Amino acid sequence: MALHIHKGLLQGFIQCMYDEGFVNDQFWQLQMMKSSRNQPDYVVRVVTSYCSSAQTLFSQLTHHINQENVDFLQVKVSARELYDKSSSCSKALYWTKNEFAHLRRKFETLVQCRWRGRSLILKVHLEGN
Repeated sequence: MALHIHKGLLQGFIQCMYDEGFVNDQFWQLQMMKSSRNQPDYVVRVVTSYCSSAQTLFSQLTHHINQENVDFLQVKVSARELYDKSSSCSKALYWTKNEFAHLRRKFETLVQCRWRGRSLILKVHLEGN
């Protein structure tokens, strides 16, 4: 009886995650694969692997972004890999994309400010000579 209740609660929890947009149809397919493979821990292993990979990719993104000279190609590669791995986590992906867009706008402003600063320094330097 307790197992039946537990399975019902788990299904309800997954349905809530689906309704809230945290997982999509691919996650349901993953659930079905667990049964067809006769591997009860299959979903746990896939989710654990995803979380580990995503954490590594976020660390890589953070490292690339914190460099003095940002290699935007590397940022793009890491972001794309994260996007590809996160296709079944649509709400998390949506949040990540929004945060990245916000970060990108901040970087664009930073770059514009640095260029203006360099222009002003050059102008002052030229006027001083």
